[in-house]
Amino acid sequence: MNSKPEQPESQSGEIEFSSFDELSAYLDGELDEKQTQEVENRLGSDSKYLAELQSLQKTWDLLDTLPVQEPGGSFTKTTMELIVGDAVNTAKNRRKRTLFLGRVAIMILLPVVFFATAYGVVRRLKSDPDRRLIENLSVIENFSKYEVVDCDLEFLERIRNIDFFQKPTVIVVNGSEMEVAYEDDIADSIPIDSVQRAEYVKALDVEKKISLKGKFEDFEVKSESDRKRYIDFDLELQARGNRQQLRSTLNGFYDWLTELELSERSGLQDLPQNERLAEIRAIRVRQAQNELGKKSLVNLPSKEDVPFLMGWCESIFQLKERQLRDRFPLVLEQAMRQKKIGSVPPTSVLLEKSRVENLNSIIGFLLREDRQFVEDLIFEGDALFGLYDILSLNARKQLDSRSEAEQRSRILDWVDAVNQSQQGTSLEDLKKFEMELSSKVRDRLQKMSSEKYRETLEWMYEESRKSQISSQSWWEQQIEKTLDPN
Repeated sequence: MNSKPEQPESQSGEIEFSSFDELSAYLDGELDEKQTQEVENRLGSDSKYLAELQSLQKTWDLLDTLPVQEPGGSFTKTTMELIVGDAVNTAKNRRKRTLFLGRVAIMILLPVVFFATAYGVVRRLKSDPDRRLIENLSVIENFSKYEVVDCDLEFLERIRNIDFFQKPTVIVVNGSEMEVAYEDDIADSIPIDSVQRAEYVKALDVEKKISLKGKFEDFEVKSESDRKRYIDFDLELQARGNRQQLRSTLNGFYDWLTELELSERSGLQDLPQNERLAEIRAIRVRQAQNELGKKSLVNLPSKEDVPFLMGWCESIFQLKERQLRDRFPLVLEQAMRQKKIGSVPPTSVLLEKSRVENLNSIIGFLLREDRQFVEDLIFEGDALFGLYDILSLNARKQLDSRSEAEQRSRILDWVDAVNQSQQGTSLEDLKKFEMELSSKVRDRLQKMSSEKYRETLEWMYEESRKSQISSQSWWEQQIEKTLDPN
């Protein structure tokens, strides 16, 4: 009477949870040799245990024939560990299960359970969000950026013509070769192979996993037509020969847009594309006018002259772009040799950098390293007369009171100030730059007032971009000399 009553066998044919994990691990090839032998011995002597195995295998086979169902909200509430936990083993496990069938075929003698159990269904469906995450990783990372250009590549190409948005490039060592790379180029670093892609996700740090999880959840709640639109745009963008430049422009434009006031963002998104592009340019001009003079000690002409000065600079540099790009690789190579900074890249890499670098970055570098060339280029032909024609009477009087050499120097200072005002710096850019600095330099910055701290950090960031030097150790030496000249 006191003996423990026997548990009745399942009337529904469901797999017992106590055996599920063990059999699942066996099918997945996760048991060691001793554990595997124990399971196989039990399969040969325990008909109920064998029936559970048959039911589990039947569950997988049946699920393979079912249409893919849209996931419920619960599937997007999982942690990143659940989302990507089994992704790497998916392909391997399927092959292992196929091999296993040959090993146990002689034992499949009893009737199989007719339908899948609830536990098996839940286990299998949990892999569906995982599959969508891995397959659409590039889209999930970037779809919020695709939205701001309406998934329209031609509109993105037109934004690329606003030089401000494309971020500067860097020269990096890739194995035994050097190549030009773009900042924040996440999409091109995502592997194509699904197993490698899953490994890539698993290797992300906690902060990036949490960010990816949030993006995935946002992607999942989009309509099917929107998700398809993002996927099609991503494929079209990847097929473009200049996709790196376009992605760099997209990243810069997205960063700029997110830092605008909410009212400005809303106003832009409500405009037709042509009007939106015109308004984007107008906002950029206003921002540059506000920045003009803040980053330079140059005495600028009166406020009424500033828009005309900026327009003149833009037209001059567009007209002289070919000469600027031709000069840039020669001066960059010379600067790297003189400063003895690592290995000098081959000519092909320097030419590629000159071809794809944004023009403002090239101008800033040449103004720093080869000012005479820029001066001669600007005053070639009748360019100076063009500037005189658009300046106010007061500004012309200021120039007329100086010698020709002083006039040229003053105008070049104005040009430098205008160019610096065009160099956009997002908070994200500053944070990334700061984290790359040594602890010694960061300590010096943190001792400053908040206003001085931001001002100095921006100056350092802009100077590093103008230097075009990728050696962090060299650049930090220059910073330390500036911060602590003694």
